[in-house]
Amino acid sequence: MKYHLARGEAPLGTFNDLDVSAGLRDGRFLPTDLCWTEGMAEWQSLAVHLQREDVEAEAEKPSAIAALQAEVRQDHAQNNELASRGQRLGAKMIDWLLLLAPLMVLLMALMDAAFEEKIRTLQNDSEAVLQALQSQIQQAVEAGNGTVLGMFGVFCVLLAVNVVLLSVRGQSIGKMMIGIQIVRFQDGSNAGFIKAVLLRWLLFSLIEKIAFIGSALMIGNVLMIFRQDRRCLHDLVADTRVVKRRG
Repeated sequence: MKYHLARGEAPLGTFNDLDVSAGLRDGRFLPTDLCWTEGMAEWQSLAVHLQREDVEAEAEKPSAIAALQAEVRQDHAQNNELASRGQRLGAKMIDWLLLLAPLMVLLMALMDAAFEEKIRTLQNDSEAVLQALQSQIQQAVEAGNGTVLGMFGVFCVLLAVNVVLLSVRGQSIGKMMIGIQIVRFQDGSNAGFIKAVLLRWLLFSLIEKIAFIGSALMIGNVLMIFRQDRRCLHDLVADTRVVKRRG
């Protein structure tokens, strides 16, 4: 049987049923791709058509084809297996520690007796403390403090690497080490820069800095991991989910 396949408005070509099954298994075709063959009244998604075929003609199909279709569906389910809560927490902890380490070294390099005394004096004024810290960093940079410059550079490199990995692979360094990734909720494809970085990460990082609202949002966001689909608020906004890495 020959199938005409299309993805959206773009035609993919004509393939026999074995080619379609193999293509679904290796990711060349998606369950959401449209198909049409002689005798069909209209185009349908591969997922709907294969399911209907199973119900209507299972007894008439060669057992080898039926087994192959079952294997395709099983592979697809495995390829979209949700990451566990422990895996997501572990990846987040790795990312935090990697970014926190150079910042801690940088902070220690900035500390001297005069700065510590200033911080103690201003400890009840968070805005003044930040201004004092910025001034201390500026003085260290102007003085060519190698530790400060080096740690700031390491922090920036780690940040840039995470942005690239999230955009290209849907993974931060922590997610890559744990073996999980961010994908689009609808079809399991790469989330991309806008969803994985701008909506999921940067937007919520900025919102969480808002007084009172940010703290409440951060707590609510974390607690949503206990939903059945394990999608936090940033997943719902970006239309993503976190799954175990394929391959």
